[in-house]
Amino acid sequence: MRGFSVFGMMFWGVMLGVVGLYASAMWPVYSAYWKVQDTFDGIARHLSEASKQDIRERLPKLLWTQYLNPESLPAEFYDHLEIEADADGHVRIESSYHVTVWFLGEVKQMQSDDHTSDLHGLDQLRDLFKHEVDFRPYAESVKRRSDE
Repeated sequence: MRGFSVFGMMFWGVMLGVVGLYASAMWPVYSAYWKVQDTFDGIARHLSEASKQDIRERLPKLLWTQYLNPESLPAEFYDHLEIEADADGHVRIESSYHVTVWFLGEVKQMQSDDHTSDLHGLDQLRDLFKHEVDFRPYAESVKRRSDE
């Protein structure tokens, strides 16, 4: 007999729900990365004549123009931020940071960073359902030929 069964509809409903939950948890993380990358690309295109200090000072305002609160980025982003700018109009900007998305909430009882064997109860399940992502936004201006 052809058609949909109640079990089949429930199965596909659960599958779509899981995909929707995953997407809703991951979207803000990737959206923030895309906004940072757009900001870096804009710096490479439009601020290639600016100094390293000027770029560093303007970065928070430039992130706000992408509707990204600079404080929402992890401290690791600013620790790894590298800006190179020279008098020839060449700029290179890059950073790296790590984000952990906890789908069932953050682990509460972990004693050290890498020892998941110490986890008990619900924390084992929380650790199992996490997603770790590393980002490396990077942009570099095109080197301009100097007039001869």
